[in-house]
Amino acid sequence: MLPIMDVSRWQGIINWDKVKASGLVSGVMLRALGNSEKDAPSKPYIDPYFARNYAECQRLGIPCGVYYYCKAVNTAEADAELALLRKVLTGKTLQLPVAVDIEDTYVQAPLDKQTLTDIAAHALGTVERWGFYAMLYTGLYFARDNLYMNGAALRKYDVWLAAYFSKKPEPGWPFGLWQYTNKGKIPGVSGDVDLSHAYKSYIKIIEKKGLTRLREGK
Repeated sequence: MLPIMDVSRWQGIINWDKVKASGLVSGVMLRALGNSEKDAPSKPYIDPYFARNYAECQRLGIPCGVYYYCKAVNTAEADAELALLRKVLTGKTLQLPVAVDIEDTYVQAPLDKQTLTDIAAHALGTVERWGFYAMLYTGLYFARDNLYMNGAALRKYDVWLAAYFSKKPEPGWPFGLWQYTNKGKIPGVSGDVDLSHAYKSYIKIIEKKGLTRLREGK
């Protein structure tokens, strides 16, 4: 299976026609929300390139999903982030998951494992109730040290694991998407880009289950 790449404002203006013509990716995860930098508290913002990236993927028939950077340290902050995410996703059609990115070493790592696990589960559960395929994105060592990955709260969600190794890692918990490099090269993208290997046919699963759009009233 061809890799899935993920992009954000850091890739700038992408030539999506070249990406499509390259035939080197099977889909794209687009960053929907960024957040405040470093040790600042959560202040989510819409990625300035998201609208263009989404529109181009739609125009060219490139399967896409989204992720957002979560910096919440409690459920109230998580709900504020999710409210903005919901606004961004309204009217959008996705072929890949919606990922909650939990990896902040400045404000989240100091939390105890249970607190951060509960925040992650709260966000994932909300995305799931909206009618999307919810997925947790996190790094190998961050997950090990800061989340109960095998606990009941997170075990039911797929994991998108970042670990830049030459071989598939064995962290002790299952994961469906492995981000194996941040040095990928794809025509149409200037500079490096993250690439991930999927262990499930997410496009088929999501289409079959009808998890492509926001459910009305959810």
